Amino acid sequence: MAAPTTSLPEALGGQRNWDYRFCWLRDTTLTLLAMLETGHRDEAAVWEGWLLRAVAGDPADVQIMYGLAGERRLDEREVEWLPGYEGSRPVRVGNAASTQLQLDVSRRDPRRHPYG
Repeated sequence: MAAPTTSLPEALGGQRNWDYRFCWLRDTTLTLLAMLETGHRDEAAVWEGWLLRAVAGDPADVQIMYGLAGERRLDEREVEWLPGYEGSRPVRVGNAASTQLQLDVSRRDPRRHPYG
C-alpha cells in the first residue's frame, strides 16, 4: 500500500491529490525482493499467495495495480463534499492509473538471481 488514506496532495492547495491506497505490482515486487534478501520468507510467501489470487485468470488481463483485497475495478471519482487535507481539493477515491500501461526497468543487477 502506497498511502494510508486518499488524496494526500503533492503540494498543499494543489489539485494533484491522488488515491494511493492500492498495491502496485512494480513497487510491491521491490518490497518482496527486500523481504527475501533480509530473510523474511514467511512474509514473502504470504505476499506471493495474495499475488497469485489477484492476478488469477488470463495473463493478458494482469493490471499494474490492485485493491488491497485484490479488487480489479478501481474507478476514480471525486468526492466533492470532503474538504481535503489542508483544503487541497479535489478529494479522489479510486485511481484511473489502473488502466494505464506502465513500462519500467529494474535497478537490480540482472546477473543476480533474486533468490540468492
